Amino acid sequence: MAKRTDAFDEESRAIIYEGANMGQLGRIFRMDHRVLQEKLYNCPPTGTRNGVDIWDISVAAPHLVKPIYDIETYIKRMHHNDLPKFLTKEFWAGQRSKQEFLLKEGDLWQTSRVVKAVGTLMKMVKMSVRLMTDSVDRQSELSDVQRRLIRGLGDSMLEELYRSVVEAFSEKPVSETIRVEVDETVAELRKEEDADEL
Repeated sequence: MAKRTDAFDEESRAIIYEGANMGQLGRIFRMDHRVLQEKLYNCPPTGTRNGVDIWDISVAAPHLVKPIYDIETYIKRMHHNDLPKFLTKEFWAGQRSKQEFLLKEGDLWQTSRVVKAVGTLMKMVKMSVRLMTDSVDRQSELSDVQRRLIRGLGDSMLEELYRSVVEAFSEKPVSETIRVEVDETVAELRKEEDADEL
């Protein structure tokens, strides 16, 4: 059995650590010299060896290897900063069109509408929690201790709800206008709650 060695010969070491020349790239990627020149046109050499241009394989490979997925998928996976300058405007126009379509379909909501809807839901929950004590009291007479206990549980639930809503809108960056709307909605609910207690 042949002894395994991790040592590279001098040429392999030079290709791996320094880069490959045009002939070596042709053998590695099984490409004709003319095709290589065409594909590397916008990929400048990363250095020279013995007066000959060489390319770091990791730099040259994206120019030489066809993506394993279709071009549309490739573009979708690209970061918009990697797009050529002349496509940047088209990218953002496409994003805008996509948002408008999703808005019309009802799959995308403006943050201000979400805040308003959440505020309305919170008011409904608050009202239900407030009426819960009265409903139980009508069906079965409660002692003062029981009434305070149910009221305390409801207050704790509402406090948790307020905190969760504020945290949910704080997780992602939102505009100052939206942050103010959230704070105002929570403040309004608390003010109504304080008025109920008087």
